[in-house]
Order: sequence, then structure tokens, then C-alpha cells
Amino acid sequence: MSGEILLVAGPDEPRARSRRSQLIRQAAARVPGAGAPRIAETSTTALAVVDVGVPLNLLETSDGAALAAVAATTAGLPQAVTSAKGGHLAGAEAGHVAVRAAADGSVVMSTDGMASVPAFWAEVDGQLLVSTHLTSLVSLGLAPDADEQGILEYLVMLHPLQDRTVLRGARLLPPGGVLTWRAGGPATITAQPLFVPDDSPMGDDEAILAFRAAWNEVIATMYERNRNVRVALGLSGGLDSRAIAAATANLGESPLTFAYGTGRQFETRVAGKVARTLGFTHTRYPVTDEFLLPAAITIAERLDGAHSPAEMFELWFADALAESADVLVNGAGGGPLWGDEKTLGVRSAAEAEAKVWSRYGGAASGARRFLSGDASAALEPTVRGGLAASFEPWDLGRRADMTVFWRVANRQVRWGNMLLNAVRRSGLRTEAPFLDSRFLRFAARLTADQRRNGRLHLRVHRELFPATAGIGRGDDGNSPRHLDHVYWSGDRSYLDQLAGLARRHPVSAGRRAARRAVEVGTHALRGSLSVHGPADWWDSRSSVFPIELWGRTRPVFAARLAALVGSARSVHPLFDAGALEAAAADLRAGRFDGSAAALARVATAAQWLADAADRARALGDVHRSRL
Repeated sequence: MSGEILLVAGPDEPRARSRRSQLIRQAAARVPGAGAPRIAETSTTALAVVDVGVPLNLLETSDGAALAAVAATTAGLPQAVTSAKGGHLAGAEAGHVAVRAAADGSVVMSTDGMASVPAFWAEVDGQLLVSTHLTSLVSLGLAPDADEQGILEYLVMLHPLQDRTVLRGARLLPPGGVLTWRAGGPATITAQPLFVPDDSPMGDDEAILAFRAAWNEVIATMYERNRNVRVALGLSGGLDSRAIAAATANLGESPLTFAYGTGRQFETRVAGKVARTLGFTHTRYPVTDEFLLPAAITIAERLDGAHSPAEMFELWFADALAESADVLVNGAGGGPLWGDEKTLGVRSAAEAEAKVWSRYGGAASGARRFLSGDASAALEPTVRGGLAASFEPWDLGRRADMTVFWRVANRQVRWGNMLLNAVRRSGLRTEAPFLDSRFLRFAARLTADQRRNGRLHLRVHRELFPATAGIGRGDDGNSPRHLDHVYWSGDRSYLDQLAGLARRHPVSAGRRAARRAVEVGTHALRGSLSVHGPADWWDSRSSVFPIELWGRTRPVFAARLAALVGSARSVHPLFDAGALEAAAADLRAGRFDGSAAALARVATAAQWLADAADRARALGDVHRSRL
């Protein structure tokens, strides 16, 4: 089975060894969805692998040492066994975490160059605690205290920034990270992430040839390692999943393709057209009541302080997908690598922070009504301070696309990888070709000009994937065939870029302007005159998952969100218990007027902290029962 790794390391003393043995066993029993654990103990460590999901883990012992590993793909376990400090050379194609407890008492934990499988660690009273499941650190002895900055960053960004987590003292091992620890000394961290700026640029023609060679190899080897299992490719209305599908067809592979939604949604219609054009068997999964936010608590347990059950759509359909697939392929990470980062071109950290805040500030507004007074007042300065700190390691003046590397190191490694990890825990394996080391090395060489507005990405589709190049995207109806602008950059205003697009491609610019006008106009009617019909109509067609609309119009969704809100047995002082109770009552009565996404994030954070508190109490009970 795939699984979770747990480790406690400390001094070579009889009482300490006995305590570690107790901790590892009771922590293993509390891992969500846990099967029987396998446990190895040395004179200084207790190490466990707990079965969860699909069969991709190992625990080996030899001469007083032990090795544990979990992986996201079949290539991950061999990589974990053969490499320690070389793990940064692998991407998602060999995603893994490996923990080695040596006979001399040292511990080394390593992850691949994208941190595809998250690994968390903490030091408590001279002990090292390690887990691939965040709240399990509390079962190993970490205090259940909230990291208030991590919580507030999560409420706005859907994840904390850098290596911070929602639990104080717990940290995430970075991409290509190696943690080394020995009793009596602090842990040391080194990191060699896979996706870093490469100043060996290519001309456009060279880049097209390099992409074709790398992409064909990425897609071919992906299917080869999944030759004997059922593969399903998720299609959306965008270009990333289309690039995977078109390359798949060029190689003669025939996976099942699927999309969520019905013919009412723009992107679902586009996905079906792409599948028909390429000759794939295609399935649609309408978002009927049975799929609306099911098993929210279970989904929350599979997340590690990032994402929310109300926005974790893949897990809503996990059981249905498992009936026809063993491996899900998606386009995670493609957008920013090709150039959809809206701060692209910005060379000032202050300007970059301001632009990111303006993009996510609406989430802060939605969350404030559910926070205590102090937390509400602290929300903006705390998150903006965290954003500013996250830009400090990046020399934005070095090149005009440095914010792309910032985004991958923060948002993809946190939000994107947590999504893929939660799917892994559901029993499905994932493949993310854009996070393959071969594509990442190619993408690191792209220039800011090649990324800007998705210019090179559009040329790739025109020249390498002509069969689908004439199909318009789901969000604006424009196709790659006669277009050179698909993303908005941060170095020029929206109107300036739209005017430039109009001069080159007036029809495409007209489509974009018209759709934008409809969106803004219908939502203005809703906000100023409380006329909901036009905006509701637009939302139901422009998004497969309009959860803000469903909070008012889908009783099943509202009731399940209310149940999530009420699930935490105790509410942390960061949150306003009265406001949460009132929101749950309004949802049940069909009169909720707040942000469903913001409420779900607050409820999920409250659930995580309540789970941590429960684990700490259980740990205390176990300790007292043995006195």
C-alpha cells in the first residue's frame, strides 16, 4: 500500500526507547484510513510505515539501521532506495519521501526535487519528530498549538507560505530537501530544488524542438510505467490538459478521458470536443447531489493544512473515478510554467506582494466575518508580511519571470502538491507530466518573453498539436490557431494588454471583452440591485463548481457545508464561534449570504485544530494510563 511515514528519534536511553515505542504505535493507529503498521526500532529511533491508499511503500531493516519510503508513482520507490542526497534530480515522475535511520543514531530524510509527497518535521525536547501526515506530529509529541500566521495565510491563499504549516513548530521539508539529525544537536536542512532559473536561453525554434523531444519522452514513459493499469486523463477547457491529450494521441495511446459537469458549462463542452477530435472514449461526471461535498471530514483528514474539502473537487468523485481508473493524469503546474503567473514581468518585491494581495484579498474579506476581533484585525498585515517575506529569497531584478519560480516554490509545492497527495490517499495514483523533471528542466530555460502572455505555449499548440489548435478555450472561446495572447502579465495594465490584443486579433479581443463585460455586469446587478438571476445564470455556465452560488441554491451542498462548520467539537479562539453557528443556521435555512469558500476554509482550519487537540488529549490519556 501507499502510506504514511512516522518517526520519533531521541537519546539512547531505556526510558526514552520505551516512550518512543509507545508513541509510534498509538500515532500509527490514528493515521486516517490506516491499515496495519509495520514498525522498526533502533537504539535511537522508532519508525513506522502505515498502509494507506495504493501499494507504494516500503520498510527495510539491516544491521541496526532502517529505511522507510512512500512514493506517488511506481518510479518513486526505486528512486527513494537508491538516492538520498540525489533526490532533487527527480520530479513528480518519481515523487517520494525516504527516511533513513542509521545504526550510529543519525537520521536522514529526503524528498524529490518537487516535494511531490509532503514531509513534515519538528524538534521537541531533544527529539526529532517526522511524519508525512501533518497532524500525526501531535500524536508523536508536538504541542497542538496553532501557528496563527500559518492559519491566516491558509485562509487567504489556501496554504501557508514557504515551509510554514498551520501547527506551531511543524515545518515542511522543501523540494529537493535533505534533513540530517543526530541526538544532541539540531536538525540541519539543505535543499536543491529541481525548478530553479537556468540562464541558458533558447530561441523560439530551438525551444519548440526541445519541448517536442522532452514532452514526447515524458508522455511515453508515463504510459509505459502504467502499462498494466487503467489510466484516465482529466480534461478541462484549457490548454494544459489538451497538450497531454494531444501528445497522447500522437503516440497512439488510448486512455479514458473525463470531465466534470454537463453540456451547460463552457469548459465541459470544450473538453468533450477535444476528446471527440482525438478519438478518445470520454465520460462526463455531472455534479449531481450525490457528488456535492461528500464525506467532508474524511477529505479534511486527507489534507495537510492546505486546500479545503469544499474546493477539493477531485475527491468528491474519487469513488466514481475508481470504478474505471487506477491512475489519474492531470495538468497540474502547467499554467505557471508556461506563463499564466499574473505578476510576470514585475521586478520589485513590493509591487509583486501588492499584486498578489490584490488577487487574493477578496478571500480575506470573506474570512473576516468568521474570525475573532484580534484575528480579523491581524489578517491583512500578517498575510502581507508573510508574502513580503516569501519574496525575500528571490532576486526579482535578476530576470523578468522570477515570480514564476516564486509561485512554483510556494503555491505549487503547497496547494498543488497537497491536492495530488490527497488523491493518493484516496486510493488513486496520480501523474502530473508538467512536474516531470524533464519538462521542468525545459521550462527553467524559457525566457520571460517566451512565457509572457503564453506566447510560446500557443505556438506549441499551433505547430505540434494542429488537430486541436482550432478548438477555443473554455473560458474565452479563443483558440491557439491565430492567437498570440492567452495569459495576462503583471508588467502592463489589463486595458493596455487588451488593446494590444485587439490590434493583432480583434475578434479574439472582442470575445474576451464581451465575456468580461457579461461577468462584471451581471455581478454588478447582483451586488447593487440584488438582482441574482443574470449572475446566477452566468456562474452556472462559466464554472463547473460555482460553490458560492450553491451556498444559496443547492440545499444538499448547503447542508453538508453546515455539517462541516459544526463538526469541530471545540472552536479555536482565532475564530468567532457565534458567527460560525449563525452561518451554519443560515445555510440550513437557505439564507446564507456570505462566502461559502471562506466559510469552508475557516471550518476546515477549525477541524484541523480540533483534531490536533483531540490527539494531544489522547496522548495524555495514554501517558497517564501507563504511570
